[in-house]
Amino acid sequence: MGLMKSKRRTRQARTRGLAALAAGALSLLSLSPWQVPAQPQEKAEEEHSPWPLRALPAREQPTPGRPSAAELPALETMLQALSPIAVKRSDPKAIDLAECYRLAAIRWDQLKIDYQTVRAQQAVVAQAQSAFLPQFSWENMQSFQNTVGVIPTIGGVAVNTASPNGYFSFNAINSTWLLFDSLRQQNRVAAQRATASAQIYTMAWDYQNLYLNVAQAFYQELNYEGSVYILEDQIAALRGLVNELQYRLKVGRSRPADVFQGQANLAAAVAAREGYIGSMNQYKATLNYYLGIGPEKIDLKETQAFPGSQTLEEYLVHVGSRPDVLAQVQLLRSQKASLAVAIGEFGPRTALTGTYFLSHQPDSPVLWNTNIVTTMPLFTGGLYTGYVRQEQALVHSAELQVENLKRTADENLRIAFALFNAAVGQVLQYREQVEVSALYYAAQRNDFRRGVAQLLDVLVALNVYQQARLSLHQTEMNARYQLVNLFVQAGLADGNLNRTGLPLHDMLRTSSSTGPGTPPAMPVSAPQ
Repeated sequence: MGLMKSKRRTRQARTRGLAALAAGALSLLSLSPWQVPAQPQEKAEEEHSPWPLRALPAREQPTPGRPSAAELPALETMLQALSPIAVKRSDPKAIDLAECYRLAAIRWDQLKIDYQTVRAQQAVVAQAQSAFLPQFSWENMQSFQNTVGVIPTIGGVAVNTASPNGYFSFNAINSTWLLFDSLRQQNRVAAQRATASAQIYTMAWDYQNLYLNVAQAFYQELNYEGSVYILEDQIAALRGLVNELQYRLKVGRSRPADVFQGQANLAAAVAAREGYIGSMNQYKATLNYYLGIGPEKIDLKETQAFPGSQTLEEYLVHVGSRPDVLAQVQLLRSQKASLAVAIGEFGPRTALTGTYFLSHQPDSPVLWNTNIVTTMPLFTGGLYTGYVRQEQALVHSAELQVENLKRTADENLRIAFALFNAAVGQVLQYREQVEVSALYYAAQRNDFRRGVAQLLDVLVALNVYQQARLSLHQTEMNARYQLVNLFVQAGLADGNLNRTGLPLHDMLRTSSSTGPGTPPAMPVSAPQ
């Protein structure tokens, strides 16, 4: 009896051990990441969207339902796809910043207005120079006089008083030639020349500002265009996350709140993408204002690399030769010349005048005459003194404007240099963040393959990577714009005004760069 009870207990213990072993095996199978009940293909296609990655090489998914981490691109492929617009560099139909600049310079009305202003001022210079040459004019006089006891004279020439009713007439060529006027006319010419030079430098500065305006619209459009691409990748990742959460909710491995949170994040990403699309179209319209080729034909590409390291002093030495500073200096010279003109009003003026008579009725024995006339003011009631004081005040005001503009240019250059350095530092940090985020994604994928991580962790890591790409792209576009701004503030991005299509030729006289050494080279290609 005792032997039978002992055998029964042995069989029961063996049965319990086998049952425990089977339960453990079933538990291991249920925890395996690959043991998931298969779903019907039609239902999966109806409930789950595919897994497109716009910035990454397209991969055909074997299972159209749930995304598979094993089918996602490798780490090296993702690191090569950091920039969403890098693939457009070799596109022959896309236009770069240099081509946009060329088209804008040909079309921009402000440059044409500046050109006409320069031509008008050069005409004023020619008018002032004409005073040094003799002036000739034709004169015809018909005179009726009733004279008693006085001999009429014309230009110092006595006329015959025996004519009936005192009538006489003549045709003559008059001439006037300025000999000396206390250098007033020379100073007038110098003032007008300085004003013309100021207009030329103003045109050159407007040309640089056009470069800055086009670059701003150019990089803003690329900024939002790349952001749209990255957000579409993020939307695809979030859709995969929502699909995974919905599946886990059905099998009882997730909460409804997790699904709602994923859907809210997806809706926010879609809304952000629509906002970026609107901003992209806005800057396309701005570029179309400059280029005039139609928003639908605007397809941009960036082809330039960042320059080497430069110190702030290498830019500061060229601030004094900025076109706007040079224009203000020319206006100061013009004002000083105007002051010299005002002072010259106190001096004498000498001119040579003459008359050659072509015909005379009644006849006169005088054929021609020549006069040397000298005049000098003695008292004008303080008129010229007030004129001099006015010009002295204007000269002092122009000097203050030059100094203020130099300080402003120095400040703007320092700010541009600081913003560019900060933007480059951000680019380097965000690039490191992208690389680390890609490593984080790769680690989660490897852990998933070993069964120590869930698919949800892989999708979250991929979402983090896309956000890092977005920050890197936007910061890089800002850094490239700040680079153009730095060169414009230093006055080094002038380009070639002859590419504007205007008949400028050698009319534009710009001074050479000041300061020691060779100025930094503009990395963004401009028309040369």
